[in-house]
Amino acid sequence: MKAKAATTYWDRFAEKTIEDELISSQIESDVRNLIELLPEEQREVVMMRYYSGMSFKEIAEQTGVSINTALGRMRYALINLRRMIREKELILS
Repeated sequence: MKAKAATTYWDRFAEKTIEDELISSQIESDVRNLIELLPEEQREVVMMRYYSGMSFKEIAEQTGVSINTALGRMRYALINLRRMIREKELILS
């Protein structure tokens, strides 16, 4: 049987608490709900980039648009997300 290493003060400090996990879960839920409110083309780019980890070149190829168009859609998605966060007075931290 392998002995468990002693936990130091700093290890405990670095561990997430249940409260941290709940807050992270709520933030993730809030962001996903906001993404669902984006126009389809913007939502598609955000999902491909952040949830599928695709490059803008890959997104452009998959959606049949130029890289600049994919970048522009992401730019407008971020602008819209920031606006919705302000309007809904969400705190994402």
